[in-house]
Amino acid sequence: MARDVDKAAPLAALGVDVRYGDYTDYDSLVAAFEGIEKIYLVSAVAFSDRVTQHKNAIVAAGRAGVRHVIYTSIQRLNDERAPIEGVTESDIATERLLEKSGMTYTIVQHPLYANDLPFLMGAHAAKAGFSAPAGQGRMGIVTFAELAEAGAALLTEAGYENRSYLLSGGQTWSFQDIAEAFSRMTGKSVGYQPITAEAFISARESEGWPTALAKFINGWCGAIEKGGFDQGSDALEGLLEREPKGLEVVLGEVFGV
Repeated sequence: MARDVDKAAPLAALGVDVRYGDYTDYDSLVAAFEGIEKIYLVSAVAFSDRVTQHKNAIVAAGRAGVRHVIYTSIQRLNDERAPIEGVTESDIATERLLEKSGMTYTIVQHPLYANDLPFLMGAHAAKAGFSAPAGQGRMGIVTFAELAEAGAALLTEAGYENRSYLLSGGQTWSFQDIAEAFSRMTGKSVGYQPITAEAFISARESEGWPTALAKFINGWCGAIEKGGFDQGSDALEGLLEREPKGLEVVLGEVFGV
């Protein structure tokens, strides 16, 4: 399903059934879900009316006869600790809607996306070093590709009904661990400097970032520092049927080291 089906033309050329649908357009969702048994509901962008968009999709799915909804939430230790503005509250509300929908559901909590690390650390972190307002907090990181593969497994296999899964790897790392990995990979000393939230936001603003974006990214770092992402899981390995990629492999792919 796509808001702009022209952008999905390469998929259509491969024989994929591409349908128009928009989370803000309820009728389009009902039409898009016709004849579909399972949907993989990717959460809407932060700071939009996520709950209304997700509710549209869930209600439309029920009306269209969908049997099973898989929803991509964000990792959290509990409902109160280290919430992320624009994300956590609406994730919780969406999960409650699914639980009450009468449809089978699976909730997958995604960890930090490895592909987004340059937003937290800077694109040249592997060579120039980096700073972040995350202290010595630890996190699991997984690539888009492996999470997509895990999602495909959930859609095509049985046994994951009415449960929640954390799709993190079995290990967590600090930014200091990442700096040390960069040092091993490059053969040069790469440093990490913890900084305050104020310093991070000011530095990003000086680079031309909108203040709202700088504060949003800072919120993820704050959650890392508070331990909001310091939890591993073997669920991803089970879905992939192999160990997820290790730290240095992931960093090499993301930063081109």
